[in-house]
Amino acid sequence: MDRVEGRARVMVVTGTGTEIGKTHASEALLRAVAMPGRRVAGLKPVETGVVPGVLTDAARLAAVSTFHVKPSAHPTPDAAPYTFAQPISPHLAAREAGAPAIRVEAIRDYVARAAADGDVILVELAGGLFSPISDTAFNADVAACLAPDVTVLVAPDRLGVLHDVFGTVRAASTVPLRIDAILLSAPESPDASTGRNGPEIRRLAPQAPVFELPRAAPQTLANDPAIRAFLRELGPRLGL
Repeated sequence: MDRVEGRARVMVVTGTGTEIGKTHASEALLRAVAMPGRRVAGLKPVETGVVPGVLTDAARLAAVSTFHVKPSAHPTPDAAPYTFAQPISPHLAAREAGAPAIRVEAIRDYVARAAADGDVILVELAGGLFSPISDTAFNADVAACLAPDVTVLVAPDRLGVLHDVFGTVRAASTVPLRIDAILLSAPESPDASTGRNGPEIRRLAPQAPVFELPRAAPQTLANDPAIRAFLRELGPRLGL
């Protein structure tokens, strides 16, 4: 599959699972890079659990973007973005809705439209890196198709995260897909491992830098030392 065309740099945000703070971290990252004059957009090409009256993840990202993606000139029923009411795995949500299967190529084309007009495009994937989006494709296939400049893995700083991070990083290498950074998000209820997982990941998997995020609102996190360190290390890949 072809790389996303356009002048924008692409950052993919994925996770070790669902409901672990990907959108929260993505919003903070968008706020941090959305400097005056910089065209930045956050996209969520696939989202489930979309119901009237409830703020969507895509809307949260759009609210802190500095421009919005032009709609397709020729929209089709199987074009991204894909939204479904059922809060279940995307491939199941599409099947139960009687909708066409989610296509990796449609997601690529959606991101490409944004990339043609932007400087930095953040793409948040739905669920974990190896959550299926169809009967034949996983989020990892989407990420690989986008050929991102930076791939970020978000994980909760709680017991079990060492297994989840090491398993995800190792599996990603078989796609192949490089994990460029790991963001550990502080859990709502810390446990005995919270605060100790970051040093262990650095020691056992030093190839990807680890940044530990405290519990805070996205606008506060955007100025947190961890996000500033992230941008110092990975900003050049994003043209920052």
